[in-house]
Amino acid sequence: MMLSVVIPSYCAEKNLDPCLQSIDSQKDENVEVIVVDCSPHDEVKSICEKYQFVTFIKSEVRFNPGEGRNIGAKASKGSHLIFIDADVVLEQNAIANIRRNITNGFNNFGGALELNRDINNDFSANVEHFYFNHESQSTRKVKKRSNLSSAFMIFDKSVFLNYGGFKDIPRMQDTELTERLVSNGETLYLAPDVIGYQIQDSPLKKVLKKISITGNNLYFIRYGNHSEKVLWKILMAMILPLLMLAKVTRINVRQLKYAFSVPNLLIYSPFMYVCGFYWMLGFYRGLIVNDGIASGR
Repeated sequence: MMLSVVIPSYCAEKNLDPCLQSIDSQKDENVEVIVVDCSPHDEVKSICEKYQFVTFIKSEVRFNPGEGRNIGAKASKGSHLIFIDADVVLEQNAIANIRRNITNGFNNFGGALELNRDINNDFSANVEHFYFNHESQSTRKVKKRSNLSSAFMIFDKSVFLNYGGFKDIPRMQDTELTERLVSNGETLYLAPDVIGYQIQDSPLKKVLKKISITGNNLYFIRYGNHSEKVLWKILMAMILPLLMLAKVTRINVRQLKYAFSVPNLLIYSPFMYVCGFYWMLGFYRGLIVNDGIASGR
């Protein structure tokens, strides 16, 4: 069974080499890697040329990550697609565990994402990991999921292409795709024995901006069909602070259950309510300004 790893890239030269090294160390000859790059330089290409198993595709037009993944999927030869970000390093047995999960009937699933603390373990990195990866801990059990993270997900290629792949939106293309699949009867899983270690290196200001954008985009992905219903929007505006508090509390409960530590309890859990405030501001922007999916990332 051929597996195709697809990695979208824009100026990913800082993190791509460790990612490719981790795939090379799996020693699996039936794995191809497709790097789809839209960087304004050739540094990513130079890194890819060091690995014989890598197919490099250059786009002269900058794309959103989902579109890069779509390009790689169409060029792939494998029966299953492994989408990972360039900042993810696979654990030694990750590919073998992916094969085992596919053999066991899990055709569409996500891997666990842990913070790559060897590269960056500062406050901002922990905040970003705590907020965005609160449903992807390796200490969880196998379970059905309603959505998956595009930083590390595996799809049956025929299913992925049948649904048209990712929508061309800057952020939350993974939420849009996976919730679309579930709404059409597909079953998704989390496979916690398939582990990737993600580098989080955004400054705190950028992390808070990402969180605000997800609030805005979530409004249009899940509730865009209510955009002309004035009474519904007034009601949503009134209860949104309560929804935010419930959302953040759920994040904290999940992280403390599956990744308990004293810093998580005393530092990052309280700060999640700051993150929740930024998420709420983004959601209010979508609700009030109503100008569609945000173009920023």
